[in-house]
Amino acid sequence: MANSLLTPDWITKEIARNLVNNLKFASNVNRSYDDEYSQSGAKVGNTVKARLPQRFQVTEGQGLQVQGINDQFVPLTLTHQKNIAFSFSTAQETTQTQEYRKAYIEPAAIALSNIIDYDGLSTCFKDIYQSVGVPGTTPSSNLTYLQAGAKLTKSAAPMKDRVGVIDPLAMVTLANANLSLFNPSAQLSDVYREGQFANRALGVDSWYDDANVAQFTTGTFTSATPLVNGAGQTGSSLITDGFASGASTLNKGDIFTVAGVYAINPVSYQSTGQLQQFVVTSTISDTSGAMTISISPSIITSGQLQTVTDSPADNAAIIPVGSTITTGAGTMAATVTSQSLIYHPDAFVLVMADLVKPRSGAVATTVRSKELGISLRMVEQYQIGTDQEPCRLDVLYGWATLRPQLACRVQG
Repeated sequence: MANSLLTPDWITKEIARNLVNNLKFASNVNRSYDDEYSQSGAKVGNTVKARLPQRFQVTEGQGLQVQGINDQFVPLTLTHQKNIAFSFSTAQETTQTQEYRKAYIEPAAIALSNIIDYDGLSTCFKDIYQSVGVPGTTPSSNLTYLQAGAKLTKSAAPMKDRVGVIDPLAMVTLANANLSLFNPSAQLSDVYREGQFANRALGVDSWYDDANVAQFTTGTFTSATPLVNGAGQTGSSLITDGFASGASTLNKGDIFTVAGVYAINPVSYQSTGQLQQFVVTSTISDTSGAMTISISPSIITSGQLQTVTDSPADNAAIIPVGSTITTGAGTMAATVTSQSLIYHPDAFVLVMADLVKPRSGAVATTVRSKELGISLRMVEQYQIGTDQEPCRLDVLYGWATLRPQLACRVQG
Protein backbone atom coordinates (compact mmCIF):
# COMPACT_ATOMS: atom_id res chain seq x y z
CA MET A 1 0.00 0.00 0.00
CA ALA A 2 1.32 3.44 -0.94
CA ASN A 3 2.17 5.85 1.85
CA SER A 4 -0.17 8.78 2.38
CA LEU A 5 1.76 11.97 1.77
CA LEU A 6 -1.03 14.48 2.19
CA THR A 7 -1.18 14.85 5.96
CA PRO A 8 -2.77 18.08 7.25
CA ASP A 9 0.49 19.01 8.95
CA TRP A 10 2.50 18.61 5.73
CA ILE A 11 -0.03 20.53 3.64
CA THR A 12 -0.23 23.40 6.11
CA LYS A 13 3.54 23.75 6.46
CA GLU A 14 4.05 23.61 2.70
CA ILE A 15 1.43 26.29 2.06
CA ALA A 16 2.94 28.46 4.82
CA ARG A 17 6.36 28.29 3.16
CA ASN A 18 4.94 29.14 -0.25
CA LEU A 19 2.85 31.91 1.26
CA VAL A 20 5.90 33.65 2.71
CA ASN A 21 7.71 33.46 -0.62
CA ASN A 22 4.91 35.44 -2.23
CA LEU A 23 4.48 38.11 0.44
CA LYS A 24 6.08 41.48 -0.31
CA PHE A 25 4.58 44.23 1.83
CA ALA A 26 3.65 41.91 4.71
CA SER A 27 7.15 40.47 4.86
CA ASN A 28 8.65 43.91 5.38
CA VAL A 29 6.69 45.38 8.28
CA ASN A 30 6.79 45.10 12.07
CA ARG A 31 5.60 41.67 13.27
CA SER A 32 6.62 41.88 16.92
CA TYR A 33 3.09 41.85 18.35
CA ASP A 34 2.01 38.38 17.17
CA ASP A 35 2.85 36.78 20.52
CA GLU A 36 -0.13 38.50 22.11
CA TYR A 37 -2.36 35.90 20.44
CA SER A 38 -0.15 32.85 20.21
CA GLN A 39 -1.30 30.96 23.29
CA SER A 40 -5.08 30.81 23.51
CA GLY A 41 -6.18 31.50 19.95
CA ALA A 42 -8.12 34.48 18.71
CA LYS A 43 -11.27 35.61 16.95
CA VAL A 44 -12.21 38.42 14.61
CA GLY A 45 -12.52 41.63 16.60
CA ASN A 46 -9.84 40.83 19.19
CA THR A 47 -7.64 43.85 19.87
CA VAL A 48 -4.18 44.38 21.33
CA LYS A 49 -2.43 47.67 22.03
CA ALA A 50 0.95 48.42 20.50
CA ARG A 51 3.03 50.78 22.62
CA LEU A 52 4.73 53.67 20.85
CA PRO A 53 8.22 54.84 21.87
CA GLN A 54 8.50 57.56 24.49
CA ARG A 55 9.47 61.04 23.36
CA PHE A 56 11.61 63.15 25.69
CA GLN A 57 12.87 66.72 25.44
CA VAL A 58 16.44 67.53 26.36
CA THR A 59 16.70 70.13 29.11
CA GLU A 60 19.62 72.38 29.99
CA GLY A 61 21.24 73.18 33.33
CA GLN A 62 22.01 71.40 36.58
CA GLY A 63 18.51 71.53 37.96
CA LEU A 64 16.32 68.43 37.90
CA GLN A 65 13.50 68.89 35.41
CA VAL A 66 11.28 65.82 35.59
CA GLN A 67 9.19 65.15 32.50
CA GLY A 68 5.91 63.32 32.40
CA ILE A 69 5.58 59.83 30.98
CA ASN A 70 3.28 59.83 27.94
CA ASP A 71 2.23 56.28 27.17
CA GLN A 72 0.76 56.14 23.68
CA PHE A 73 -0.81 53.09 22.11
CA VAL A 74 -2.07 52.10 18.68
CA PRO A 75 -4.94 49.58 18.70
CA LEU A 76 -4.32 46.48 16.57
CA THR A 77 -7.59 44.77 15.72
CA LEU A 78 -7.95 41.41 14.02
CA THR A 79 -10.29 42.53 11.26
CA HIS A 80 -9.71 39.97 8.51
CA GLN A 81 -10.37 36.24 8.42
CA LYS A 82 -9.73 34.88 4.94
CA ASN A 83 -9.98 31.29 3.77
CA ILE A 84 -9.58 28.99 0.79
CA ALA A 85 -11.45 25.69 0.62
CA PHE A 86 -10.94 22.69 -1.65
CA SER A 87 -11.49 18.95 -1.63
CA PHE A 88 -9.58 15.84 -2.65
CA SER A 89 -10.31 12.13 -2.67
CA THR A 90 -8.44 9.41 -0.79
CA ALA A 91 -7.19 8.20 -4.17
CA GLN A 92 -5.56 11.58 -4.75
CA GLU A 93 -3.74 11.24 -1.45
CA THR A 94 -1.51 8.64 -3.07
CA THR A 95 -0.47 10.83 -5.99
CA GLN A 96 2.93 12.38 -6.22
CA THR A 97 3.70 15.24 -3.90
CA GLN A 98 4.88 17.45 -6.75
CA GLU A 99 1.53 17.17 -8.55
CA TYR A 100 -0.35 18.10 -5.41
CA ARG A 101 1.92 21.08 -4.85
CA LYS A 102 1.21 22.49 -8.31
CA ALA A 103 -2.51 21.74 -8.20
CA TYR A 104 -3.35 23.06 -4.73
CA ILE A 105 -0.52 24.47 -2.67
CA GLU A 106 0.96 27.07 -4.99
CA PRO A 107 -2.40 28.56 -6.08
CA ALA A 108 -3.60 28.70 -2.47
CA ALA A 109 -0.42 30.42 -1.28
CA ILE A 110 -0.49 32.95 -4.11
CA ALA A 111 -4.14 33.80 -3.47
CA LEU A 112 -3.69 34.20 0.29
CA SER A 113 -0.50 36.25 0.00
CA ASN A 114 -2.12 38.59 -2.50
CA ILE A 115 -5.13 39.30 -0.32
CA ILE A 116 -2.99 39.88 2.79
CA ASP A 117 -0.76 42.34 0.95
CA TYR A 118 -3.74 43.97 -0.76
CA ASP A 119 -5.52 44.58 2.54
CA GLY A 120 -2.40 46.13 4.06
CA LEU A 121 -1.53 48.33 1.11
CA SER A 122 -5.11 49.50 0.55
CA THR A 123 -5.61 50.37 4.22
CA CYS A 124 -2.37 51.74 5.61
CA PHE A 125 -1.48 54.34 2.99
CA LYS A 126 -4.42 56.52 4.07
CA ASP A 127 -2.74 57.04 7.45
CA ILE A 128 0.43 58.45 5.89
CA TYR A 129 0.66 62.22 5.69
CA GLN A 130 4.08 62.58 4.06
CA SER A 131 3.93 62.62 0.27
CA VAL A 132 6.02 63.33 -2.81
CA GLY A 133 5.19 63.32 -6.48
CA VAL A 134 2.22 64.49 -8.53
CA PRO A 135 -1.08 62.59 -8.44
CA GLY A 136 -1.70 60.81 -11.73
CA THR A 137 1.88 61.24 -13.01
CA THR A 138 4.28 58.31 -12.76
CA PRO A 139 7.61 59.57 -11.31
CA SER A 140 10.25 59.61 -14.03
CA SER A 141 13.34 60.72 -12.13
CA ASN A 142 15.39 59.76 -9.11
CA LEU A 143 14.59 63.08 -7.46
CA THR A 144 11.12 62.04 -6.37
CA TYR A 145 12.40 59.00 -4.48
CA LEU A 146 15.31 60.95 -3.02
CA GLN A 147 12.82 63.53 -1.75
CA ALA A 148 10.86 60.73 -0.07
CA GLY A 149 14.05 59.58 1.64
CA ALA A 150 14.77 63.14 2.77
CA LYS A 151 11.34 63.36 4.39
CA LEU A 152 12.01 60.15 6.30
CA THR A 153 15.38 61.43 7.46
CA LYS A 154 13.90 64.73 8.65
CA SER A 155 11.30 62.67 10.56
CA ALA A 156 14.09 60.77 12.36
CA ALA A 157 13.51 57.49 10.51
CA PRO A 158 16.45 55.06 10.77
CA MET A 159 18.71 55.17 7.75
CA LYS A 160 19.00 51.38 7.53
CA ASP A 161 16.39 48.82 6.46
CA ARG A 162 14.28 51.22 4.41
CA VAL A 163 11.91 49.53 1.97
CA GLY A 164 10.31 50.60 -1.30
CA VAL A 165 7.06 48.92 -2.37
CA ILE A 166 6.06 50.57 -5.61
CA ASP A 167 3.61 50.26 -8.45
CA PRO A 168 4.87 48.01 -11.31
CA LEU A 169 4.72 50.87 -13.82
CA ALA A 170 6.72 53.06 -11.45
CA MET A 171 9.24 50.23 -11.03
CA VAL A 172 9.67 49.85 -14.80
CA THR A 173 10.11 53.59 -15.21
CA LEU A 174 12.60 53.79 -12.36
CA ALA A 175 14.62 50.75 -13.44
CA ASN A 176 14.76 51.91 -17.05
CA ALA A 177 16.16 55.25 -15.96
CA ASN A 178 18.78 53.63 -13.74
CA LEU A 179 20.01 50.49 -15.46
CA SER A 180 23.62 51.06 -14.44
CA LEU A 181 22.70 52.10 -10.90
CA PHE A 182 20.41 49.18 -10.15
CA ASN A 183 22.24 46.56 -12.19
CA PRO A 184 25.99 46.68 -11.52
CA SER A 185 27.73 43.91 -13.42
CA ALA A 186 28.77 42.08 -10.26
CA GLN A 187 25.13 41.67 -9.26
CA LEU A 188 23.45 40.91 -12.58
CA SER A 189 22.68 37.31 -11.64
CA ASP A 190 20.95 38.40 -8.42
CA VAL A 191 19.05 41.45 -9.59
CA TYR A 192 15.77 39.97 -10.68
CA ARG A 193 14.68 38.09 -7.61
CA GLU A 194 10.95 37.88 -6.87
CA GLY A 195 9.84 41.46 -7.31
CA GLN A 196 13.14 42.90 -6.13
CA PHE A 197 16.33 44.30 -7.60
CA ALA A 198 19.67 45.53 -6.31
CA ASN A 199 19.81 46.89 -2.77
CA ARG A 200 20.79 50.27 -1.31
CA ALA A 201 19.85 52.21 -4.42
CA LEU A 202 18.68 55.77 -3.76
CA GLY A 203 19.03 55.18 -0.01
CA VAL A 204 16.56 52.26 0.03
CA ASP A 205 17.73 48.82 1.17
CA SER A 206 15.07 46.66 -0.51
CA TRP A 207 12.91 47.41 -3.53
CA TYR A 208 9.78 45.51 -4.53
CA ASP A 209 7.21 46.01 -7.25
CA ASP A 210 3.73 44.96 -6.21
CA ALA A 211 0.56 44.91 -8.28
CA ASN A 212 -1.37 45.38 -5.02
CA VAL A 213 -0.13 48.94 -4.55
CA ALA A 214 -3.30 50.91 -3.82
CA GLN A 215 -5.05 53.21 -6.23
CA PHE A 216 -6.47 56.37 -4.68
CA THR A 217 -8.87 58.97 -6.06
CA THR A 218 -8.33 62.52 -4.81
CA GLY A 219 -11.12 64.84 -3.77
CA THR A 220 -12.55 67.59 -5.96
CA PHE A 221 -13.41 71.27 -5.89
CA THR A 222 -14.00 74.00 -8.42
CA SER A 223 -12.58 77.52 -8.18
CA ALA A 224 -11.84 77.93 -4.48
CA THR A 225 -9.50 79.59 -2.01
CA PRO A 226 -9.48 77.26 1.02
CA LEU A 227 -8.39 79.04 4.20
CA VAL A 228 -8.05 78.44 7.91
CA ASN A 229 -11.08 79.84 9.74
CA GLY A 230 -9.86 81.09 13.11
CA ALA A 231 -6.42 81.49 14.67
CA GLY A 232 -4.88 79.35 17.41
CA GLN A 233 -6.41 76.02 16.42
CA THR A 234 -4.87 72.84 17.80
CA GLY A 235 -5.85 69.17 17.91
CA SER A 236 -7.03 66.64 15.35
CA SER A 237 -9.45 68.83 13.40
CA LEU A 238 -9.17 72.08 11.48
CA ILE A 239 -11.98 74.58 10.86
CA THR A 240 -11.78 75.99 7.33
CA ASP A 241 -13.69 78.10 4.83
CA GLY A 242 -13.22 79.42 1.31
CA PHE A 243 -14.14 76.19 -0.48
CA ALA A 244 -16.52 76.31 -3.44
CA SER A 245 -19.95 76.22 -1.82
CA GLY A 246 -21.70 72.87 -2.27
CA ALA A 247 -19.07 71.63 -4.72
CA SER A 248 -16.10 70.52 -2.66
CA THR A 249 -15.05 67.14 -1.26
CA LEU A 250 -11.91 65.99 0.46
CA ASN A 251 -11.51 62.22 0.55
CA LYS A 252 -9.98 60.23 3.37
CA GLY A 253 -6.32 60.07 2.36
CA ASP A 254 -6.11 63.51 0.74
CA ILE A 255 -3.07 65.53 1.85
CA PHE A 256 -2.64 69.28 2.29
CA THR A 257 -0.30 71.88 3.77
CA VAL A 258 -1.09 75.06 5.69
CA ALA A 259 0.92 78.23 5.15
CA GLY A 260 3.24 79.03 8.07
CA VAL A 261 2.87 75.62 9.76
CA TYR A 262 6.17 73.75 9.60
CA ALA A 263 7.09 70.19 10.52
CA ILE A 264 9.53 69.52 13.34
CA ASN A 265 12.13 66.82 13.82
CA PRO A 266 10.68 64.58 16.57
CA VAL A 267 14.10 64.19 18.24
CA SER A 268 15.54 67.71 18.10
CA TYR A 269 12.15 69.49 18.13
CA GLN A 270 13.55 71.93 15.57
CA SER A 271 11.79 72.98 12.38
CA THR A 272 12.64 70.89 9.33
CA GLY A 273 12.13 73.92 7.12
CA GLN A 274 9.31 72.12 5.28
CA LEU A 275 5.60 72.75 5.63
CA GLN A 276 3.89 70.04 7.65
CA GLN A 277 1.71 67.82 5.50
CA PHE A 278 -1.62 66.74 6.99
CA VAL A 279 -3.76 63.81 5.85
CA VAL A 280 -7.55 63.87 5.89
CA THR A 281 -8.75 61.07 8.19
CA SER A 282 -12.44 61.16 7.26
CA THR A 283 -14.10 62.03 3.95
CA ILE A 284 -15.96 65.33 4.14
CA SER A 285 -18.03 67.46 1.76
CA ASP A 286 -19.01 71.10 2.28
CA THR A 287 -22.47 72.62 2.23
CA SER A 288 -21.61 76.30 2.47
CA GLY A 289 -17.94 76.57 1.56
CA ALA A 290 -16.86 75.73 5.12
CA MET A 291 -15.53 72.38 6.39
CA THR A 292 -14.19 71.07 9.68
CA ILE A 293 -11.54 68.62 8.51
CA SER A 294 -10.34 65.68 10.60
CA ILE A 295 -6.57 65.51 10.28
CA SER A 296 -3.40 63.66 11.21
CA PRO A 297 -1.02 64.45 12.73
CA SER A 298 -2.76 66.49 15.39
CA ILE A 299 -1.64 70.10 15.66
CA ILE A 300 0.49 70.18 18.82
CA THR A 301 2.71 73.23 19.24
CA SER A 302 4.67 72.43 22.41
CA GLY A 303 5.66 69.72 24.87
CA GLN A 304 6.97 66.20 24.42
CA LEU A 305 4.41 65.32 21.75
CA GLN A 306 4.92 68.46 19.66
CA THR A 307 4.28 67.99 15.93
CA VAL A 308 4.49 71.47 14.36
CA THR A 309 6.19 74.83 14.86
CA ASP A 310 3.02 76.91 15.21
CA SER A 311 -0.73 76.72 15.06
CA PRO A 312 -2.12 78.14 11.80
CA ALA A 313 -3.00 81.80 11.51
CA ASP A 314 -6.49 82.93 10.62
CA ASN A 315 -6.91 82.94 6.83
CA ALA A 316 -3.71 80.92 6.32
CA ALA A 317 -3.78 79.34 2.88
CA ILE A 318 -4.53 75.62 2.55
CA ILE A 319 -3.01 73.82 -0.44
CA PRO A 320 -4.16 70.24 -1.12
CA VAL A 321 -1.80 67.89 -2.94
CA GLY A 322 -3.13 67.54 -6.49
CA SER A 323 -4.76 70.97 -6.65
CA THR A 324 -3.81 73.82 -8.97
CA ILE A 325 -3.58 76.26 -6.07
CA THR A 326 -0.34 78.21 -5.81
CA THR A 327 -1.60 81.55 -4.56
CA GLY A 328 -5.24 82.50 -4.55
CA ALA A 329 -7.94 80.33 -6.04
CA GLY A 330 -7.52 76.95 -7.68
CA THR A 331 -9.24 73.72 -8.55
CA MET A 332 -8.77 70.02 -7.88
CA ALA A 333 -10.07 67.30 -10.18
CA ALA A 334 -10.72 63.73 -9.12
CA THR A 335 -7.46 62.02 -10.05
CA VAL A 336 -6.70 58.31 -9.77
CA THR A 337 -3.16 57.82 -8.55
CA SER A 338 -1.08 54.87 -7.37
CA GLN A 339 0.22 55.02 -3.80
CA SER A 340 3.72 53.59 -3.74
CA LEU A 341 5.47 53.62 -0.36
CA ILE A 342 9.00 54.32 0.83
CA TYR A 343 9.17 53.41 4.52
CA HIS A 344 10.92 51.87 7.47
CA PRO A 345 9.34 48.56 8.62
CA ASP A 346 8.35 50.07 11.99
CA ALA A 347 5.87 52.34 10.18
CA PHE A 348 3.37 49.49 9.89
CA VAL A 349 2.45 46.42 11.87
CA LEU A 350 0.76 43.18 10.88
CA VAL A 351 -0.63 40.83 13.51
CA MET A 352 -1.35 37.28 12.39
CA ALA A 353 -2.95 35.18 15.14
CA ASP A 354 -3.72 31.54 15.87
CA LEU A 355 -7.36 30.73 15.18
CA VAL A 356 -9.34 28.69 17.68
CA LYS A 357 -9.45 25.04 16.63
CA PRO A 358 -12.93 23.52 16.09
CA ARG A 359 -13.89 20.73 18.52
CA SER A 360 -16.57 18.75 16.69
CA GLY A 361 -15.71 15.98 14.24
CA ALA A 362 -12.93 17.72 12.33
CA VAL A 363 -9.17 17.43 12.24
CA ALA A 364 -7.48 20.80 12.71
CA THR A 365 -3.82 21.69 12.33
CA THR A 366 -2.20 25.04 13.00
CA VAL A 367 1.21 26.02 11.71
CA ARG A 368 2.78 29.00 13.40
CA SER A 369 6.32 30.05 12.67
CA LYS A 370 8.15 33.12 13.91
CA GLU A 371 10.76 32.57 11.22
CA LEU A 372 8.12 32.48 8.50
CA GLY A 373 5.93 35.09 10.18
CA ILE A 374 2.81 33.08 9.43
CA SER A 375 -0.07 31.54 11.38
CA LEU A 376 -2.20 29.23 9.25
CA ARG A 377 -4.99 26.83 10.23
CA MET A 378 -6.18 23.88 8.18
CA VAL A 379 -9.39 22.00 9.00
CA GLU A 380 -10.49 18.83 7.17
CA GLN A 381 -13.34 16.38 7.60
CA TYR A 382 -13.84 13.07 5.79
CA GLN A 383 -17.12 12.62 3.88
CA ILE A 384 -17.96 8.90 3.81
CA GLY A 385 -20.67 9.29 1.19
CA THR A 386 -18.35 10.70 -1.48
CA ASP A 387 -14.93 9.48 -0.34
CA GLN A 388 -13.83 13.10 -0.32
CA GLU A 389 -11.92 15.12 2.25
CA PRO A 390 -12.97 18.77 1.97
CA CYS A 391 -10.64 21.12 3.80
CA ARG A 392 -10.29 24.81 4.42
CA LEU A 393 -7.27 27.00 5.06
CA ASP A 394 -7.78 30.09 7.22
CA VAL A 395 -5.68 33.07 8.21
CA LEU A 396 -6.68 35.69 10.79
CA TYR A 397 -4.89 39.02 10.78
CA GLY A 398 -5.05 42.74 11.28
CA TRP A 399 -3.13 45.72 9.93
CA ALA A 400 -2.33 49.05 11.57
CA THR A 401 -0.12 52.06 10.95
CA LEU A 402 2.18 52.21 13.93
CA ARG A 403 4.42 55.22 13.26
CA PRO A 404 3.24 57.15 10.20
CA GLN A 405 6.20 59.52 10.31
CA LEU A 406 8.40 56.63 9.19
CA ALA A 407 6.68 56.36 5.78
CA CYS A 408 6.20 58.49 2.71
CA ARG A 409 3.71 58.06 -0.11
CA VAL A 410 4.98 58.37 -3.68
CA GLN A 411 2.09 59.68 -5.77
CA GLY A 412 1.91 58.34 -9.29
